[in-house]
Amino acid sequence: MPYWGIYSAIGSMEGDDFAEDRIRAVAKIKALKDKAPPHERRYAEAILAREVSGANHKKEYERILELLVHEYPDDVDAKLFLALSKMSGYDLKLNPREGTMYAEYLLRDVLKSHPDNAGAHHYWIHLKENCCPEEALESCEKLPKLGPASSHLVHMPGHVYYKLGEYQKAFDTFKASVAVDSVYMKKQNIQEVDAWNYIHNINYLLANCAEDGRYATALYYAEKLQNMPASKERKRKYEGRFFYQGILAPVKMEICFGHYDRAAQRLKAILPTDSLYSVKAMAYKDGLYYFSAGMDAIKRNKIEEAQKLVDALDATLWRNVNQFSEADIINSRRVNDLNVASLELQGLIKNAQGHTKEAIALLEKAKVKEEELGYSEPPSYARPVLISLGEVQLQAKNYDQAIKAYMDLLHKHPNSANGLWGLYKVYRKKGDSTKAKEYADLLARICRYGDKSLYPL
Repeated sequence: MPYWGIYSAIGSMEGDDFAEDRIRAVAKIKALKDKAPPHERRYAEAILAREVSGANHKKEYERILELLVHEYPDDVDAKLFLALSKMSGYDLKLNPREGTMYAEYLLRDVLKSHPDNAGAHHYWIHLKENCCPEEALESCEKLPKLGPASSHLVHMPGHVYYKLGEYQKAFDTFKASVAVDSVYMKKQNIQEVDAWNYIHNINYLLANCAEDGRYATALYYAEKLQNMPASKERKRKYEGRFFYQGILAPVKMEICFGHYDRAAQRLKAILPTDSLYSVKAMAYKDGLYYFSAGMDAIKRNKIEEAQKLVDALDATLWRNVNQFSEADIINSRRVNDLNVASLELQGLIKNAQGHTKEAIALLEKAKVKEEELGYSEPPSYARPVLISLGEVQLQAKNYDQAIKAYMDLLHKHPNSANGLWGLYKVYRKKGDSTKAKEYADLLARICRYGDKSLYPL
């Protein structure tokens, strides 16, 4: 079992620092399996099944875990490992995918028999945060008390509070997790770039700050990530963690707040010094720059400039996907993000040209493509397309459609300052002072700790 533990711990790590240790662990598991007690042997068989390449390795791993649960019904860990493997989330209509209900009943069973099991509460939050976060509130209350020195367990309730629009509670949760991580990193002499939860947690905190207008706070934390110390070797090894979640953190934060000019300036300043960043990282950076600069050009009514920039974005995407070597191609998730960005920018260009109908059609398409990105923690597309769609409908005096866009935004992001601000503007323009005041009061309450200049009432 010690080798099983080594293997499992290494499996979740980015980079190849412990690749040889993983190989040794697998070899030891193979060598010791036949002499192990039957219970341990099952765990060894499960790991070895997962190691085998091929389409059925996950199914075989789960089949052996099912045998463990059947043969050792009191083995809580086996149930949790099986639940984790079976969890597959929900489709775009929030219907459970295959395996999700199986996982739910396993977790219900564990929570009933072991109500203080931290793993069960952790997985329950993940299971429920997207479809029905209110069902995870009890776990949110319990989990930090069960693991107060574990930054990730302290962090997890923030997922639910963010989804429910309880941004102050989410902020307090993410901030508490930063404090726990800081103590851990100092005591253990761990670099920030090696502390996965620290980076993930602050990225969530930034998304949360964008919902209730905490620009100065977001800037402070984003620059902490941007300025993480790391050697060249570390930067290359942890590209995903360091570049996309660190170097680009202030950029994404500026986009969240609609400060496209600042985002473009920050992107322009990122240079491939000494080939420090990969080709695909720089290609993604370039695409994000063309989008940000194009959105800023629209704000300045520089339509021709915006058109050139969206063309450059599309050309960058096409060349990267069709002409670059496989190792240098931007991953599909980020390509899809940039495709949504292209559609959004195209829609706003059409609107600026006076082609409202075409603009709305493009923005509706962008909205669907954004939804098809699926659930991510936090959202990968920094600023919802619904904000642009609502603004275009408002400019066209399509008040009912503008209200629908902003209400849809509030459905996805309850109590979002952007949604409340949009509805305030619609009702003010309609001349409905009662409804305008209702949303102004809500906005003032939600943004009481935020930057008041973002939403001038």
